[in-house]
Amino acid sequence: MKTMTSMIAIGIVITACSFSVQASKGGGAESNPTGPFVECLLPSGQIEFMPVMFCEIKKGKYHY
Repeated sequence: MKTMTSMIAIGIVITACSFSVQASKGGGAESNPTGPFVECLLPSGQIEFMPVMFCEIKKGKYHY
């Protein structure tokens, strides 16, 4: 019984660690607080690679 309880506890700890690692990795660019990086066409005609939020602030047009 003691062995079974220990094995369950170890399994719970391993599962919790794997979930925290997955959460910290995120989805790459999607985990950026300013949004994913996109090609932004600025009003001046210049194209820059920047987060969506900055593109919207600079009144640019973007596509994913």
